[in-house]
Amino acid sequence: MSRQTHRLTFAILALSALLLASVATAQAPNATVAAPLHDAGVVTRGDVVSHTFTIANEGDALLEIREVRPACGCTVASFDETIAPGATGSVTAELSTGDFRGPVSKYVTVFTNDLENPRFRLTLRADIRPLVDVLPGYGRFLHVQGTAPKVQTQTLWSTDETPLTVEGATSSIPQVAVEYRLASSEERSPEGPERQWLIIGTLASDAPAGPLTGSIRVQTNHPEMSEISVPIGGYVRPQLLASPPLIDFGSFPAEQPRKASVLVTSFADDPVAITGVETDVPGLVTEIEEQAEGRKFAIHLTLESTAGAGPFEGKLTIRSSNPNHPETVLPVRGSIQ
Repeated sequence: MSRQTHRLTFAILALSALLLASVATAQAPNATVAAPLHDAGVVTRGDVVSHTFTIANEGDALLEIREVRPACGCTVASFDETIAPGATGSVTAELSTGDFRGPVSKYVTVFTNDLENPRFRLTLRADIRPLVDVLPGYGRFLHVQGTAPKVQTQTLWSTDETPLTVEGATSSIPQVAVEYRLASSEERSPEGPERQWLIIGTLASDAPAGPLTGSIRVQTNHPEMSEISVPIGGYVRPQLLASPPLIDFGSFPAEQPRKASVLVTSFADDPVAITGVETDVPGLVTEIEEQAEGRKFAIHLTLESTAGAGPFEGKLTIRSSNPNHPETVLPVRGSIQ
């Protein structure tokens, strides 16, 4: 084959490739969205915001919507899977507002076969306001037994034209007492109207140690918000905390002494001293180490197998200078082989 023939063949192949590329480009889909953001404005909390976005196919090939993936808080109600050239289709997205407050923006991501625009976002925006607003809307108590009672205050008001009245308030936590009254001018939140209410929760000084979980339920005269639940959480610490609460030496051979430690932490206002450690377990030797002055102590334990083989149980008594918590008793157990 001559050089001229080679050149002619190459030119024909190059022209064919250009023609094929031109045809492919001309026959591609083209997804466009004139309004990818919908602002619903002020929305009552609990309502569902729904909007249908219009998707246009300005290309010359079939547009495929392969997937519409929602972000947290948003759902996809429906969408057109294909859109013909020159036609329009739709994606309907919904936003459930029950878990939100204030301005929020949520989106869905649309995936298509448009190589120039393979994915894009459609956004729903809203300013979510409850019919009865509660600030801060939750209560958290961090308390040490025997110290002054802890107080948490909630402020309530109506966001519509209803003149709000609180008709009752109760707590699911027995140690939290609740009272309510109209807020004074100094107590009102600047975010609300003139008529506001205070819900005052007081945790008792002697509440039992451990986690707090529950709610304050408020009854109102609002026709659409007759009861409001305010979540309450937190933790009550003893003035003196020993960890672990159980000393378990496990099972061990008689010729191998066992060691363990107990960490004692004081949460009281005043420094504390560990005045003594006693035990009824034979062969259990104790040593007190002060790790932080008046605040943290380690009780080091060494168990020598002076007793006979078999399981054993007893107790360790830690005495302190704290008048509200003079002693802590921990169970001790194990087994000598």
